[in-house]
Amino acid sequence: MAAALACAAAMARPASHLLETPSHAVRLEVSEELRAVPGPEGDMLTAHLELPSGTPLASTDWIADASQVRVVIRPLAPGTRSRAEGLLDRALPTRSEQEPGRPWFVRRTLEGIGVYRLATQDAWTFEGSDGAVVAVHMPGTPIHRTHLASRRYGEHLEVVYHYGREHTDIRAMDAFVLTHLRAHVLSVARTRR
Repeated sequence: MAAALACAAAMARPASHLLETPSHAVRLEVSEELRAVPGPEGDMLTAHLELPSGTPLASTDWIADASQVRVVIRPLAPGTRSRAEGLLDRALPTRSEQEPGRPWFVRRTLEGIGVYRLATQDAWTFEGSDGAVVAVHMPGTPIHRTHLASRRYGEHLEVVYHYGREHTDIRAMDAFVLTHLRAHVLSVARTRR
């Protein structure tokens, strides 16, 4: 019994990471169980979650594996918009030949999903269960094997996650990622550099 408690306590210990932007840093504590790996520049953490269990996996050479989600956590500088929020800031209500390179609104579905088109790729946007704007970039061609989603997580973080295009319920995937972020991100604090 004591060995089981010691093992559980060891698993609950946080791993502390300092993620940096040019003007600020974010101190992030995550559970060691998450197996998060810092990026080479110290500006992000990467983790992999098994589908559908959510079990954290050791770092892998991830290439669009349908059995896992790759999660990248990045700091946001004060006043910086997430990628998803930026997409909405740049979007036009209709296609415009005078504004090349800006996404344009295609339609809004009954489920509250906005669809934006940029070149050959669609971005689907919706409000996550925590109120954050989520954007999912849908593959434009069969050679693209993943969805790329982005969202704000709290005030100081952006989360970008990749998953196989076989998974079509974008709200369920966001809820899956959000559930595991809540379980593994223990604390977040911004500091000045």
